Amino acid sequence: MKKISWKKNLALMSLAALMATSTTNATEETGKPVSLPVHADQALAALQPGSGPIDLNAKPIPKGLGALLGQASRGPAASVFPKIAPSVVVVRAGGGYGTGFVVDADGWILTNNHVIESAGIDIGTASRYAFIHFGDLEDGMMTLNQQASPALVYAASPEKDLALLKLLAVPEGRDLKPIAFAAKNATPGTDCITIGHPKRGVFWSVRSGEVVGIAKYPHDMIDTVMTQMVMASDAKQSFAKSLSESRPRKALLSTCGINPGDSGGPLLNNDGELVAVNFAIPKSEKDSQVNLDKFSYHVHLDEVKEFTAIRPEKSEVFQPNYWPPAATSSFLDVDDDDVYETWRFSIDEETPFTGVVVDLDSDTPANFIEDYKADKQDRNQFECEFALALIPNNRVFYDRDNDGEFDLILTDVDENGFSDLTIAKNSNGWEKIDSKEQRMFDPTVFQDAKLQERFKVLVMSQTKNPEGMAPDGLSPEEAKPEAEASPADSAPADAADSKK
Repeated sequence: MKKISWKKNLALMSLAALMATSTTNATEETGKPVSLPVHADQALAALQPGSGPIDLNAKPIPKGLGALLGQASRGPAASVFPKIAPSVVVVRAGGGYGTGFVVDADGWILTNNHVIESAGIDIGTASRYAFIHFGDLEDGMMTLNQQASPALVYAASPEKDLALLKLLAVPEGRDLKPIAFAAKNATPGTDCITIGHPKRGVFWSVRSGEVVGIAKYPHDMIDTVMTQMVMASDAKQSFAKSLSESRPRKALLSTCGINPGDSGGPLLNNDGELVAVNFAIPKSEKDSQVNLDKFSYHVHLDEVKEFTAIRPEKSEVFQPNYWPPAATSSFLDVDDDDVYETWRFSIDEETPFTGVVVDLDSDTPANFIEDYKADKQDRNQFECEFALALIPNNRVFYDRDNDGEFDLILTDVDENGFSDLTIAKNSNGWEKIDSKEQRMFDPTVFQDAKLQERFKVLVMSQTKNPEGMAPDGLSPEEAKPEAEASPADSAPADAADSKK
């Protein structure tokens, strides 16, 4: 078996980066290390929780983090706070937390997509879930109710950075009061107020500021525009291409200081009406003489109205990312036919690998490796019909009809070799399928007989026990990843631009 490997220091992965773009010199000799970029989200995926049933007895946020608000703020915020604060909630998902707020008395909650991005998956619905904590207003101050209320994700938009959740049940005795959307958009110079749960602060912290501008994010930002003006032609073209691949988000900027933990919280006018949703603060630059803490970024009300206009009837069937979490990776020629058809990923060189993606019919362009090293090819241009990820759960992906898109995803929570959660794509979109007898490794799911045979050679032949999920000759115990988990106690992580 021939091998080409590459690696990238995990510590260099940036949470804000959409794609690692640096490359280094490499040797082309077979079997020698080849240093290549590794996609940032594969490293971050190692932090994601597993799939499992919703844990109604999950531990709440530690009591030590709850505190009284103290002195009330002066001005309009003092009157807005008691009216709006009970509608603002803590959203706990994937070991971290953010802020959210009630948008409908029936239990609909709005927050940021990045707050629930790494949430666990409920095997009963195939939907991501989060835990919602309400607060109670007492003597003008809010106290945390540590009893969690589970909610499912009904809609999510990475482009708008918004997510719509619905409680499984409205807590008994709690009257939910939605925050009203402002009839008119906020304009530069107008006052604004936010209420949220900033890291290292207190729950339901209220702050005031003013709107400073409105723009398309990140396309209209000064740094984005000015950077392009001084770029060389090739660099400018590459930069423009990168921008064109991301949808601009209408954003509102303010001096209303937010922090990690405030993401998904409401930005309000002096009447307590919603004008935007918090989503980011500028990334810190130690060597810069600019005080970046002056600005906060918020999803504009126009984007919010468009996103919340439709309330889905069912919770969203979530399709996990097929790229395994990784900091290093290797290309393998499993069948020694001089074609590198298997891409293998690991956290580091000393631990068992985290997954593979396999080009069963070897139709990836022959120059893919060289072009990928030169940053001329995107990883998604690797033509794969099968993928295996071992973190956070044993999960396999099949492109049954070989049309270039995965259409069957199996998840084995209890590691018995059979799927505990099966979702499939059909004419109606993605749906959960009841198939308790579906084996994780199953060549018969492919429509093409040639793919079935290639699967046996390239995948099943590399396992001691296909039903035990033990790739590359490892025993099931050796290949065993961490067990599935429900969202843990609050442990927010610092992000670069998108702040929870």
